[in-house]
Amino acid sequence: MPIFNSSMWPIFLACRQLFPPRRFPVFAFVSTLGVAFGVTALLVVQTVMFSFGEEHRKRIRESVGDVEIHANGSPMSPVASLEKSLLEHQEVLAAASYIQGGVILKSDDGEFRLIGARGIDVRNEPHVTPLSNYLQRGKMEDMDDERVILGSRLARELRLGIGSQILLVSSGRVSKALDEAAPFLPKELEVCGIIHTGFADIDERLVLITLRTARELFSLPPGSATRTHVKLKDHTQAADFAKKLDHHFSETGLSLKATPWTDNRKAFLDAVAMEKELLFFLMFIIILVASFSIGSTLFNHVVRRTREIGLLGALGGRPAQILGLFLAQGLIIGSAGYALGTGLALLILHFRQKIIALMGAGETLLEQYRFDSVPLHYDFHDFTKTAVLTLVLMLTVSILPALWAARRKPSEAMRDAG
Repeated sequence: MPIFNSSMWPIFLACRQLFPPRRFPVFAFVSTLGVAFGVTALLVVQTVMFSFGEEHRKRIRESVGDVEIHANGSPMSPVASLEKSLLEHQEVLAAASYIQGGVILKSDDGEFRLIGARGIDVRNEPHVTPLSNYLQRGKMEDMDDERVILGSRLARELRLGIGSQILLVSSGRVSKALDEAAPFLPKELEVCGIIHTGFADIDERLVLITLRTARELFSLPPGSATRTHVKLKDHTQAADFAKKLDHHFSETGLSLKATPWTDNRKAFLDAVAMEKELLFFLMFIIILVASFSIGSTLFNHVVRRTREIGLLGALGGRPAQILGLFLAQGLIIGSAGYALGTGLALLILHFRQKIIALMGAGETLLEQYRFDSVPLHYDFHDFTKTAVLTLVLMLTVSILPALWAARRKPSEAMRDAG
């Protein structure tokens, strides 16, 4: 028969068997849905966990820069010369010094809140971190020694707005690493801006003040700071550049330490990555169960078509072609299931905020991952890995029924069918 000389007839016949004309394709429909739901669960979980990790990495770089330099618990002085020396490195785009310390904030209503204050250089800071891009109200240029910028959640909880007066009091130290107590100097300031990043650690715990105000608040000498952060031309080289700086500091006798952004909250980020891998394994089991269920159904499907298999062999179909016929059915189901599952996953991810709102999980999200919304970052590797995994599994579960069909002799198949 001429048709059996074509390499495409197994695929054509596989499509005809899966989607017979004028009949609802129950087997193909149920099998495809089984694969699709497994793929959807896997892709949604992997994308969400990847997004949390990527968003935390982004926020870390935005808040501390690519490399951070500190003096092991002591203020650094003079920081102007340090910044100048850092800019001489060809890898560096910008450098800025700041002071981080705990303060007690008192609002007009008499409410107190223990928060973190960051004293920044208003001119240099925007070149290192993009905090000014998140300003909801006001401008970074509006901030001076008498005015501050508050996080949006902090301002909302204390009922503060532009023009509100606050009192800042040093909590006694300029960083967690310092044991030296600073005098409790109060400072009355005016709110000139509101910043909203969507990251709770900034929005509900941070007040931005000028570097000079921070020095007064924590009784630090002029020209000093607790940390200097650096923006690199290539942030992926942060670890190598930090090692280079440490070697330079050691040679010059400076008691300074350079830390790449990748070391900040490393334990937490490693935990998120491990959770992502663990959830991948659990979601993989769903696809595995669906695949073996489809394999069992496919075997019954093959047994019911024993007469057709014998007829194909009698008409000249080779065992390899019959094998390809049923492997093609597994591939078609796997491909259709992956395509449908990917579409469902993208749909769920698109409406993720509404789903979270319906579930009432907003506060849990804020407490556990520190975001007021679910971030979204796609990883092409996850989609590719899921596609390969789905097709390999479907081919694997299709091999046994395909081999059984291919090894049937036409005479035996026709006799058994009769």
